[in-house]
Amino acid sequence: MDNRPRKQRYATTVQRVQRLTARMIRVVFGGPALAGFNWNGPAAHIKLILGSDSPDMRAPSRTYTPRHFDALAHELTVDFVLHGAGPASSWAAQAQVGQPMLIAGPGRCYAFDAQAQWLLVAGDEAAIPAVGTLLEAVSGEVRTEVLLEVNDAADEFTIAPDRADVRIRWLHRAQPLIGHGGTARAGVELLSAIRAFQPPAGTGSIYVACEADAMRRIRQHLLLERALPREWLTTRGYWKQGATDYPDRDYGEDVG
Repeated sequence: MDNRPRKQRYATTVQRVQRLTARMIRVVFGGPALAGFNWNGPAAHIKLILGSDSPDMRAPSRTYTPRHFDALAHELTVDFVLHGAGPASSWAAQAQVGQPMLIAGPGRCYAFDAQAQWLLVAGDEAAIPAVGTLLEAVSGEVRTEVLLEVNDAADEFTIAPDRADVRIRWLHRAQPLIGHGGTARAGVELLSAIRAFQPPAGTGSIYVACEADAMRRIRQHLLLERALPREWLTTRGYWKQGATDYPDRDYGEDVG
């Protein structure tokens, strides 16, 4: 039985819909209820209660990291990857201005290590919103390397303003992923790039958010093969290949 306290819920409606790429849609939710939304920092997550216009209390929910919260306008921006079948992806593909959405949260955010001298951020398309919030919050004194695995160049777009201290590398898969399945294996290019990464001198901080099995392979490499300090590493399994309703609290702590 889950005895955790229920997060505050906020009734919103769709204010704007924007196509970012062929596979990503941005939806801006808004409403006076968001005046009480307590945004707590980068990579914090929320729950979207799908079917909010239905009296069915068993409506499915999905976890997302908001891309931006505008406290003055009472607007919350969420980016959706269109990966085929799935309640959230299907909803986003048909999203229209005026549609209701019940939002719960936020959950815990990412806390930067004040001692870190460099930051490595690695993820796939599902992590792009979280990565954007991290880049907006990281200090200009911290050298930052970003590795993002996507299908191809059509999935690329500007996620943060150019900064001399931040390097973003887009990694294209040898075979594109189709939905949550397909024969291509997620995370191959991401792991390869991390194996080739040469950590700068000094104390580091590493944030990895991607497909759950790929996250574990990366975590094993960093902790067991490279023997980097565990406290440097934050890992999140955002989704799992072959699954459509993966738990939102997979931190890979069974590895290392």
